[in-house]
Amino acid sequence: EVARMVKDGVNRLTEMQLSDGGWGWFSGYGEHSMPHTTAYVVHGLQIARANGVQLPGGMVERGVEWLKRHQAQEVRELKNAPTKTRPWKDSADNQDALTYMVLADAGQNSLEMRDFLYRDRNNLSVYAKAMFGLALHKIGDKEKRDMLIQNVGQFLVQDNENQTAYLRLPEGNYWWYWYGSESEANAYYLKLLAATDPKGEKAARLVKYVLNNRKHASYWNSTRDTAVSVEALADFLIASGEDRPEMTVQVLVDGRNVKDVEINESNLFTFDNALVLSGPQ
Repeated sequence: EVARMVKDGVNRLTEMQLSDGGWGWFSGYGEHSMPHTTAYVVHGLQIARANGVQLPGGMVERGVEWLKRHQAQEVRELKNAPTKTRPWKDSADNQDALTYMVLADAGQNSLEMRDFLYRDRNNLSVYAKAMFGLALHKIGDKEKRDMLIQNVGQFLVQDNENQTAYLRLPEGNYWWYWYGSESEANAYYLKLLAATDPKGEKAARLVKYVLNNRKHASYWNSTRDTAVSVEALADFLIASGEDRPEMTVQVLVDGRNVKDVEINESNLFTFDNALVLSGPQ
């Protein structure tokens, strides 16, 4: 079923790719690629390809080229700011962080955009700071990465009683924009911790918080933030080694061992995880 869904999704995205290589709301006459849509699609395709999904030749590459052109234009506008030469923009923004992260995953690193984002990091949302931190980790810039981890960590709240941790986003967080999503911000912070400190206490507590705060038992608020949360949990599962257990679990009832269960990589999702007590037991 998942394989069928993936195939259908790839076919649909192939049909929706515009002539310039990007993605937008509409195709055909008047089509116009959008940076957020294009970055989001390319990110998903990167994950798909990394997991063995067959993609049409050049599909991802054309998307990456569109993002490179978009980023180059943003750099030009940032450079024009001191002289107010049109067009200009005063600071790097959240979309720039998303674009930079996706391009870093594609092996592209604009040193100019990196420096602008780092200079303007205090203007970025917490969500975008986590994205930028991931990109810096990808390119191996540990000094700047550690600063972004520190910047995001200022918003971390730890609940010792429940053994959870979560980001308390600042007031006026603009929840109606993509970068204002609380659940996605926590997920991307988890991705950052999974990449840099997967066995640390913060990552484990954040996992517990993310799992506990599903709104509908098996999903979060939407298909989108559910996808991001599952992506983050998968990153943590692999990086922490929790997908490769080697243990024997003893189940005791009133101090008496009633069951031994072997749990390892091969039976992680199929081991006998139930003990039924009935009657006088």
